[in-house]
Amino acid sequence: MRPTIISGTKNTPEPRPDAAMTRTIDTAIHDIAVGDGHVRVETAGRGTPIVLLHGWALDRSLWRRQVEALADRFMLVAIDRRGFGGSSAPPGLRREGSDLMILLNRLGLDRIVLVGMSQGGRVALHFAMDHPDRMLGLVLQGAPLDGFQPEPRGADRIPISSYAALVRDGRIDRMRMLWRDHPLMRVADPAAQRAIAEMLDGYDGRDLAAPALPLTAMAGDLEAIHAPALVVTGEEDTPWRHLVGDAIAYGLPNGRRARTAGGHLCNLTHADGYNALLDGFVRWIEPARQPQ
Repeated sequence: MRPTIISGTKNTPEPRPDAAMTRTIDTAIHDIAVGDGHVRVETAGRGTPIVLLHGWALDRSLWRRQVEALADRFMLVAIDRRGFGGSSAPPGLRREGSDLMILLNRLGLDRIVLVGMSQGGRVALHFAMDHPDRMLGLVLQGAPLDGFQPEPRGADRIPISSYAALVRDGRIDRMRMLWRDHPLMRVADPAAQRAIAEMLDGYDGRDLAAPALPLTAMAGDLEAIHAPALVVTGEEDTPWRHLVGDAIAYGLPNGRRARTAGGHLCNLTHADGYNALLDGFVRWIEPARQPQ
């Protein structure tokens, strides 16, 4: 049986997302050309590189508490995925793997720990399958799995077609409001709400207005990924995300399971527990980078 990492409790009070921002972190912004535009990347720190992929309709600022807490031990690389944030490259999930290769080569990064949150987990899974030689480790946070049964229902469903119709009708403010109130995005703390609102204010619906080809991640794909992996779910995330997290951790040959306080956005709302998990996982796999 694989070891399971457990951290956090269901009753942990939700801290203010900006409470830990008590010191200045030197960061660098890179706009890296990817053929049809640029992808914006923010880097901080030195050491083992941890590359951070945000979820749908969000941007790299989702990871600010990871950057603040971990940049003294690792190199943090937070990306505005194409179609989001400050990146000018148009949306296209199937192009994000090649974007990531361009970014790694441009930044001089060899093997990485790749963190994929929610939709970013799709990109992370495919990159891990396609480029095993660049993978030091894989972290998946609230990632979906296509074809998983039972399918999501009720609060677990994301009504993408309804959101897309609102964007096409010029009602993106309504779409943003509905997504902000979805169970996956719902948080109690006012500071977290403000952080989410700021990210959603920057979301322009490009991917919904001109949807690209989907990028699917199936259960049968998991056995091809042999990098050490950590699958994280917030205790208050939706039931389907918990089931999927269990299935992904079981299906990955070197998968480990973790639960921590918070919901779908646990890295933002309960960063201390999340950062402890990430820090411990990277430190655990770091010896694999050393020459034998």
